[in-house]
Amino acid sequence: MASAVLLSLAVLFLSLCSETCGRLLRLECQPADGVVGQTMKIPCSFKSSSGHQEINIVLVSVFKSDPENPVFLFRKNVETGDPRFKLPSENNPSLELASAAVTDEGNYRYMILTNCGVIEDGSFRISITANYTEPTMSSWPEVIQDGGSADLYCNASGGYPAGSIQWFDSTNTDWTKNATLEITEDENKLVQLSSKLTFSKIYSSWAPFRCVVLNNKFITEAESTFQLKMTDSCLHCSSGELYSLIQFCIP
Repeated sequence: MASAVLLSLAVLFLSLCSETCGRLLRLECQPADGVVGQTMKIPCSFKSSSGHQEINIVLVSVFKSDPENPVFLFRKNVETGDPRFKLPSENNPSLELASAAVTDEGNYRYMILTNCGVIEDGSFRISITANYTEPTMSSWPEVIQDGGSADLYCNASGGYPAGSIQWFDSTNTDWTKNATLEITEDENKLVQLSSKLTFSKIYSSWAPFRCVVLNNKFITEAESTFQLKMTDSCLHCSSGELYSLIQFCIP
C-alpha cells in the first residue's frame, strides 16, 4: 500500500511539475495533547526558505503503526480511513481528531503532496489523558471497634495514564506508605486505581480519613473524605474481658 501511495504521489507530482515552487517544503507539527472523548487539534505548518508562496494540498497520508496502510488519506477532496480524522481547512496541513481515545496515543508519520513537491519528513506525536472519577471509600468491617483492626478502601476509575492514591487522617498525617495500590485497565485502556489501607489498631480520633487521587504528574485530580462508623470497644465486652479492659474503659 505504501508503494502504491508513493507511486500515486510521484505521478501526481509529475503532472504538476509546471506549478512547482522550485524548492521542497518542510512540514512541522507540534506535539498534540488530547482528552478522552474530546476533539483535539494537531497543529502543523509549512516551512520554506524561499519566502511566502501559495501552497495547494493535493494528497495527504497519515501513518501510525502500520507503514503499509495509512490511518487517514485525503485525495481529490475525499477523506478515507479513520473517519475521526479531518483536514478541516483547505490547504492547511493541521489536522483534527474527534472522540480521542487512549489507543490513539503514539507516533505518526505525515506525508503530503503539494504543488511545491512531496513532503515525506512530517511527523507528530499524540498524547492522551483522562481525568479520574471522584473516589469512592469504604471500610471493613463497616462498623469498626475503637482500637480494633480495620481495612479502609479507596477506588477511582476512568483515568489515564496511571496515577496514584494518597491517604491522610484528620491531623493530616500521611498514611500512604502503609497502603497497597492495585492498578488495572479496562477494555478501553482506562485505568482503575484501588488502594487498601490496613490497620491493626485504629482509633476514632484519627477520623475522618481523606483519599487523594493524583495523576501521573502528581497533581491532585480528585479526593473524598470518609467518616468512620465506630463503636466503643467496651460495649461488646464479656464479663471476663470487661475486667481486663477496665483500665481502658474507665478514665
